[in-house]
Formats: sequence, structure tokens, C-alpha cells
Amino acid sequence: MTKGDYSRSWRWPANLPRLFSLLLLCFLLVASCSNQLHQFTDEDQEITLRVTAGSTTETAFSQTNRTVTIPLSFSADRNGTYRVTHGTSCDNTQITSGNGAYGAMSRDTTVAITISVNLDLVATNGTSITLCVQDTGGYKKASNTLSIQAYLEAINTLGGGGGVNLDIPRTAEFHVFQNDWVTGGENRGAGAAGPWAGNGIDGAYAHAAYVDPNDGYRLKYFVADRDNHRILIFNNVPASAAATADLAVGQANLTTGGVAAANAGGIIGQAGFDQPVYVAVSGTGALIVTDLMNNRVLVFNQIPTASGATANIVIGQPGFTTGTVNNGSLLSAARLNNPRAAAVIRGKLYIVDQANNRILVFNALPTTNGASADYAIGQADLNTTTSGTDYTSQSNYLNSPYDVFAWQDRLYVADGGNHRVLVYTTIPTGADARPAFVIGHSGPGFSLANRGTTTAINSLNQPRSIAAQGNKLAIADQGNNRILFFDLPINADDPNATHVLGQTNFTNAVAATTQTNFSTVKGLIFDNGYIWAADRVNNRVKVMQLPY
Repeated sequence: MTKGDYSRSWRWPANLPRLFSLLLLCFLLVASCSNQLHQFTDEDQEITLRVTAGSTTETAFSQTNRTVTIPLSFSADRNGTYRVTHGTSCDNTQITSGNGAYGAMSRDTTVAITISVNLDLVATNGTSITLCVQDTGGYKKASNTLSIQAYLEAINTLGGGGGVNLDIPRTAEFHVFQNDWVTGGENRGAGAAGPWAGNGIDGAYAHAAYVDPNDGYRLKYFVADRDNHRILIFNNVPASAAATADLAVGQANLTTGGVAAANAGGIIGQAGFDQPVYVAVSGTGALIVTDLMNNRVLVFNQIPTASGATANIVIGQPGFTTGTVNNGSLLSAARLNNPRAAAVIRGKLYIVDQANNRILVFNALPTTNGASADYAIGQADLNTTTSGTDYTSQSNYLNSPYDVFAWQDRLYVADGGNHRVLVYTTIPTGADARPAFVIGHSGPGFSLANRGTTTAINSLNQPRSIAAQGNKLAIADQGNNRILFFDLPINADDPNATHVLGQTNFTNAVAATTQTNFSTVKGLIFDNGYIWAADRVNNRVKVMQLPY
């Protein structure tokens, strides 16, 4: 064979591109036919639908449009479409959703969406939603009805602290319970001797916003009016200084208060308080009040709708007619000594038992009087109350705790007597839990106010309240008359604050009665670009713009 013959023997056929195109077309036709044949085969088979609801800790609440956001994942053994409806039928009205409550799905491919359920529709149509799917040709359909009750209950119980974060559109700062920014007298200037009304307080302590599932999922506002021995309830969140409470719990009406009004003006019982300092609401709508000087926590099965309501359950005492301090032979898992805070977090009741240097945890909200806690945080067991500092070497490491708060599956404790906030990277589930990090000190063995020196960017003096929004943690630094803000997550000891509110810098600790200052700051609630703060000595609540 000559060189020319060799070259001609390896020449590509002129029609090869056409042959390749024909082969590709045949392949695509076969694939398409296979898909169509699969679809026809599926006509004789029911759809297999697999649904996975997201964690309740992913629940979000928007006060602006009164919606609860719920994560949902699902897949099916078919190409087709899906939609989500409110109720138990696929014929109901479609749910509004940020990511779309309807769309296309591919066979055996997980679809992840978030649906936004309107609370007004829940009040009307119930607590069920239905996922409806059908194949491409509409030959086969399937559905799965889910209860969203757990997500609705999670609204109130995800964090503790001030209840739910607000997101009400605002354009300016304002205050509640005073006539102007520069006066701070008791009972709106009437003085400690009254007269009393629903638009003034004597000693603003904790306050909170919660959804009432027993009243059309209305968002309500609560204030612990400590020295008037009452809890004020607003059926709507205040929007100006003119706001007046709708009712009082702990008093027969809104016109009684003062020193003589302890225990509703009589002896200890079911209808009164002696210095209530904290209020919380469970997922089912139970109202929980810490009754400080009576050494007990009262539970009302539902949020009262009229003044003078009586409690259903007492915790910390064997009955409603005693208020004995828990000490000596009375020390137990069923008694309290100056309870400061209470919160229902992830279905469990946490009570900050301040004078016993512990946080009692009940695995469920008690339904009988005198119930015993299941375990304690800050003590090795339920029979010790010793104060301490170093949580790495001892089980008793709390000293006069004041608040407990959960955010993004972490727990935070305001350890007031040790002038620090403790950070638990997981929410404790049993006795002798130890924190991982500390805010306000350089390590676990320190306990002095302001680190034993002066006010600084990383110091605390009697922290009282904790709140969070997004990637910011706020701490009411009571003794320094300021609110400090920290970046989240906290992954090391001794972080520096990023911003301060109530002072012009990180080294001042001035108490004053002005628009920008506090005099003993306590409870906190985030409200989008604002924060609500209980300004105790100034007898008011301030709604202030965030400093970032």
C-alpha cells in the first residue's frame, strides 16, 4: 500500500455528522418515550407522598401581617404539581407563602418551602393545613393533612424573656406611662399614694408581648407593675404615651394599687400578689406570674379577660394561703425563695429561683399545686442552694440569677450576683449542666461588678434581662443604666459589646430622666429597628431606636 492509499483508508466518512445526529435523535426519542411510558404506567399506581415538617424552632412570627412561618419538605414518586391549602381539604383556599405554596415537583426530588399561615385564618378555619399533589397529567392525586398546632404554640415559647419579638412599623421613639420624656413620677405623676389608673405604674419591672391563642391569636402586651402589686394587660400593643391598660390581674380593678394593695388588699390567696416581677405566657395561653415576696409562681389557665381573676395553680407553695420562704427544713424541689423570672421554653417551665441560686426546670407546665421540679440548673441536685462562681470545678456556680433566655438552640442566664451572662451552647436537658462561655468576665472564676474596676465595653453590673434579634444579643445592664449589644454567636469568653444604648459611650453609667437615658433598666423586647426597655425608677417603658 502506498502512502497515498494509507491516508485514504483513515478518512472520516462524509456522512458521519448526519449519522451522529440521527443516533442522538433516536436516543432522545427513546428517553422521551420511556418517560411517557413511565407516566402511563403510573396511572395505575397511587402516588407515594413523603412529607417532613420542619422543626418548630424554625417558626417565625410577623406581627405586621399576623402570620406564622412554617418550614415544610416533601417528595413524591412522580413528576407533577403541588399546592398547600388551609384546612383538611384540597378544595380550601390556598395559603399565602413567601416561597410559594404551589409549584412544580420532580419525581423523588425533595421540595423545601416555607408557608405563611395567617393567624386570623387560623382563628376562623382551624389549625390544619393540607398538602395536595397530582401527577403531570392529573391522572393521580394525593394529599396529606398536617396539624400546625405545635408551630402555633412555639410562637410564645421559643425564647422566653420578653415573649415574641415585634415587627410593628415605626417612625419615631415614644414612651408609655408618662406624660413626657423628662418626668418619671409614680403612677404618671400621681405619686405612690395614687390615684391609680391603667396608664401609670409604680416600678416598671419585666414586660412582654405574647399571642393569646384563646382570644383569636391577638397579640397582647403585659407589664409587671411591681409596687402596685398587679399585672397590667393591654389587649393591643401600645402605640403612644396615651395607651391605657384594659385590665389588671392582682387587683379588682384599675383604680387600686399602692402599698396597701399587696395581696389584693387582704391576705394571701388566689387573686393577689405581693410584688409581682415577671410575666410569661405558655403556648396554650396560660398566664404565669412570679409573685416575688410570696415566694411562689401563680398560673392562670388562660389569660384573664377581666380584672380580679383568680389563679388556677400555685408553684412553690403547697397551697394558695402560704408564702413561706424556702429554707432550712422546707428546702426542696417544690419550694421557692424570691422567684424572679419564669419562662416556658421548648415546652418546659423554667423558674429563676433567685435566692436559692438556681433555675428550676419542670418538664411540663404543672397542673397541680405544689409540683416538684424535675432538675435544677446551677446546682448539683434539688436539695442544695449554695452560691458559687467557677462552673468548671463546681456544680453550684450561680449567685442571684435574674433571667433565663433561649435563642437559636442556646440558653443564656443573667447571673446577676456574679455580674455576668452565662452561655450554654445547647439547652440543658438534665441536672448539673455547665455553660460554655461567659459574657462580662474573662473566665469562669471572676464575680466582681464591672470586673472590679470601672464601666467598660466588656463589663456588666447586675445584668437583669436578655433578648435577641437576628444576630444581636441585648443585655439590660441595670447597674450601669445601659443596654449592651453583642454579635451572635458567642463562641468565646469575654466578648466586647458592639453598641450601647442609654449612654453616650462605653465608660459612662449615668442615671437620668431623659429621652436617651435610663435609671435602672430592666425588661427588653426587640421591635424590628427599635427596642422596648422597662425604665424602672423612671416608672415608664421606653421604645427606642436601635443604635445600629
